[in-house]
Amino acid sequence: MAFLADQNWNLFASSILIDICQRFGSDTFFVSPGYRDAPFIAALQSRNDLTLVSCWDERAAAFQALGWAKARKKPAVLICTSGTAGANYLPAIIEAKTDHIPLFIITADRPFDLVFASAQQVIDQRDLFGKFVKRSLDFPAPSAAMNSKAWMSYTKMLLETSVSDRPGPVHLNLPFTAPLDPVLHEQRPSTLQLAEAEEAILRMRFGEGSRLVSKWNSPLVTEFVAEVQAVSHGLLLIGRLQSDEDKAFVREVRERLGWPVFADIGSGLKYESDMEIPDLNLPQSRAWIDSYYPDFVLHLGKRLVTRYFDDSLARWNHPLYWVLSDEEHIQDPYHQPQRRQFRPDFEQILRGLPTLPRRDQWKAPIARLQKALRSVLSPSFNFRDVAETTRSQCKEHLFLGNSTAIRAFDSWCFESDGQALDVVANRGVSGIEGLLATTIGLSLATGKLWTLVVGDIAMLHDLNSIISLAQSKARVIVVIVNNVGGRIFETLPVQKYPWVKDPLISTPHAFQFAGVAEMAGLPYQLCESQSTFGEAYASALSRAESCIIECSQEAEADLNYSRALSSQEINYE
Repeated sequence: MAFLADQNWNLFASSILIDICQRFGSDTFFVSPGYRDAPFIAALQSRNDLTLVSCWDERAAAFQALGWAKARKKPAVLICTSGTAGANYLPAIIEAKTDHIPLFIITADRPFDLVFASAQQVIDQRDLFGKFVKRSLDFPAPSAAMNSKAWMSYTKMLLETSVSDRPGPVHLNLPFTAPLDPVLHEQRPSTLQLAEAEEAILRMRFGEGSRLVSKWNSPLVTEFVAEVQAVSHGLLLIGRLQSDEDKAFVREVRERLGWPVFADIGSGLKYESDMEIPDLNLPQSRAWIDSYYPDFVLHLGKRLVTRYFDDSLARWNHPLYWVLSDEEHIQDPYHQPQRRQFRPDFEQILRGLPTLPRRDQWKAPIARLQKALRSVLSPSFNFRDVAETTRSQCKEHLFLGNSTAIRAFDSWCFESDGQALDVVANRGVSGIEGLLATTIGLSLATGKLWTLVVGDIAMLHDLNSIISLAQSKARVIVVIVNNVGGRIFETLPVQKYPWVKDPLISTPHAFQFAGVAEMAGLPYQLCESQSTFGEAYASALSRAESCIIECSQEAEADLNYSRALSSQEINYE
């Protein structure tokens, strides 16, 4: 049966929205405090079949919802009060739009007659998120004149829009007039109106969103297979993949081709293949791939963390270049004229793709390349040490921060041991805010222990979420690499202009995280070596509870390790 409140029109309308969300599978609501959204909160509190997440920081709430939706593949529901509260959702909404994550944002609003009358806590909230939502609707204030079936239909439309084709966020703006409290008001739905609304909800049927429509057809598959069979030096690039089904298909494609491969850390397939090339950010890898000189490049999945394969493609003499991705935009920053990009239909492709003869002569030089790079010792405790240790101990549920954090796993872990590591990251726009909040959402959605590896600057952008973690049912091991801002910008041309770089770009600092961990009441440990970090992390995994592990490192540690790698000589004989 439907659970509709009838104390007044505001609660009745709120409970309609809530019930439709719950029936659609969006049963977790991320609620930020306020008074204009009190009707929603009252309607939510009257239910016992929903999960309510209270998050007083709207920006963190939005990233928690993002993490939940990543895991559940359903729109997480965000609810906030009027004014600037909703504006704090924008960074996470941009990430969701760019990375095709469904969200359902509900912003409470003042009635129209107050919007331009200098009333308090009011802005014009129509089309608040602009082009960063798939659809935005402005509902009227609930009243006796409301058409309940239209409200149901439009709410259903928004939810289905959020998951259809390329998923993304949708927005509903809803003004409330008094009373905002759950008071039994003389102006409320009648018994007949309540019964009709409940019957309409029970009769409602939901679509699950259309599957991506591919432009693949038999002639195209035939052309693709013919070109693949004629290849002498093929290269397989594997970007981020959205589902376990896609990963299984891509594994089969990889095995049938038998080409040298680079698997992005976000693919879930990294470290599996003995034909895996280390990242081309290293001169040794660039030298090897240039000597191999691919005549066909096949890119499966979304874009890579590394940019160096794009750089190399622009240097090579126009190899055949196929991109199979559900990315909305062109997946080629150099706009190669020979690129052909399609949405993938792996099942159809595999039906026509034969198993090619193995070219194992490339296995030995790739193995020597991996071994030589792996032998380079770290001059001091650095990000690569954290990545190597985390990779060896964490078997699942790993979230990586952006900047150096994800690159350490993508570029500096060389050994292919057949053990894949499933990784989640916010790579839509590669931002460094809201990373712990997103991990909290993932843990809430899965009920599992997650590890977050994040840099110090990124963590400083999300300090409020440390407090949220302490108050949450989520379980997250937070590994913070504190290298006082690091020296990632020393690898870019701006390093020649220190008066530009320092301090406004390099952002040096003298903060440590023990104090905020103590304030939140979270277990904390400081590590200053790879061995102590390994012990601390193993202990945290065994306890399976939220905690903070801070890895204190020198600012130059990563830069020195990168230089040591680049200077390593490799003999392929």
